Amino acid sequence: MRLLHTAIKMSLVGVLASLIARFFSLDYWLTAGILAILSIHLTKRDSIEISFRRLFDAIFGITLSTLLFIAFGYTFLVFSIFVFIFAYISWVLKVSEGIVPSLVLVTHLLLEGEFSFSLIGNELALLFIAVVIATIFNIFYPTSSEKELKNHVASVDQLIRDHLFMLSFLLKDPQYHEEYYRHYMVLDRKISDTIDIVELVDKDLLFYNDHSYLAYFHMRREQASYIRHMYQQALKIQKLHSFAVQVSEYVHDLSFEIGLYNKAIGQLKKLDLLQKFYKESELPKTREEFELRASLFQILNELESFLMVKVQFHHQYPEFGYDQIETLNL
Repeated sequence: MRLLHTAIKMSLVGVLASLIARFFSLDYWLTAGILAILSIHLTKRDSIEISFRRLFDAIFGITLSTLLFIAFGYTFLVFSIFVFIFAYISWVLKVSEGIVPSLVLVTHLLLEGEFSFSLIGNELALLFIAVVIATIFNIFYPTSSEKELKNHVASVDQLIRDHLFMLSFLLKDPQYHEEYYRHYMVLDRKISDTIDIVELVDKDLLFYNDHSYLAYFHMRREQASYIRHMYQQALKIQKLHSFAVQVSEYVHDLSFEIGLYNKAIGQLKKLDLLQKFYKESELPKTREEFELRASLFQILNELESFLMVKVQFHHQYPEFGYDQIETLNL
């Protein structure tokens, strides 16, 4: 859908910029449409940022080429020298997006073969028409919205919730190893794909965007990595143990707390009590029980890291989610 909207914007700005340039009787009026098309990208922010870098580079290119042509003549050799100098400086200044459009405009100067203020004005007018039209379309063309981000939030939260729910079963029944592994791979791919989409959507929100949604998804991806570590430890548990049942119950309850709001602090307190209980329990008597409890202890540490990531997110964005739902969730 994003590609379709981008194609539509390119078509509209190309036609409109060309017609406006033709209306003002500018020479090479089709060039305005081409430059406008080059100023359209997949996201609004990228389009605007690149357009202004291209504008700066094009003005620099026209100025540099004019000085070289006046000093050494309107020849192909001078044009070749200009291309080398201009391209190098553009890369150094990190405005290389303007190289191709600038060369198109400079070829007009070369073809005319003489300096003319009206020609320079014509090229600058083509450039400004293209950038202005493209910028207006980039800002006001309806694409992604905050509603789309909220839908992605709900989707990823549900995946994390399901993942923890499956972990609680794994701790009580090691026979589900293969099924749990497949579930984790689905979640991991889904989170990665969603974050790629969110990064594009985030760049479409030009105003009042604190990038909190993007940070939220990166937080969830980090939590998914802790879940993977817990899974690796759970795979080592080959025998049901009463402590494993307790951890399973904690994870089960935690899975229902996943959401926008911050209940992580309360869950950390419950986790701390659980950790203290294990530390005060009788020491294991066999190697097998020692290894089992070591895996469980590592899972508790991963759970603590899992919760701390959420706490840190809410420290950075304390108001996140409060205008979206009424029920407090983790």
